[in-house]
Amino acid sequence: MNDELVQRLIDESDLRDLIHRYAFGLDHEDWDLWRTVFADEVTMDMSDYQPEPPPRPAPADRVVANARVLFAGLERSQHFIGSHRYAIDGNRATITAHMRAEHWLHTGQGSDRYTMFGTYTDDAIRTVDGWKLERVRLRLLREEGNRSLMREAVRRGRS
Repeated sequence: MNDELVQRLIDESDLRDLIHRYAFGLDHEDWDLWRTVFADEVTMDMSDYQPEPPPRPAPADRVVANARVLFAGLERSQHFIGSHRYAIDGNRATITAHMRAEHWLHTGQGSDRYTMFGTYTDDAIRTVDGWKLERVRLRLLREEGNRSLMREAVRRGRS
């Protein structure tokens, strides 16, 4: 094997691990782990799910703090991210992957489950600490269940 191919395989493995840490950190509420996936500033584009506020760069610590509120209010979540595709150009990469995210919370009103199906398109940069996400973009393909439980989770997470 040539050095270029070996480096490509290493990069793909590292990028796959980056995305798996993203999902695992959320589902296990391991916020230290989840923080490791981000550059110091990150744009979270969830506008297909929540159009306001529009996506703009924010400190990664704030992104983590916001996620903590939501996930503290959920009973459980499980994110599946797969079918990864990589476009690597030197120290930059775009990762495209399918996702399915399950969220559970008993609210007493409607289903206890909300499921999102979609595609992530994430931009990463190679740093001295490895690959980091600079932009996460979710495109929803389908939703099932009780979307309102997410608002209730935020309310509970804030209290």
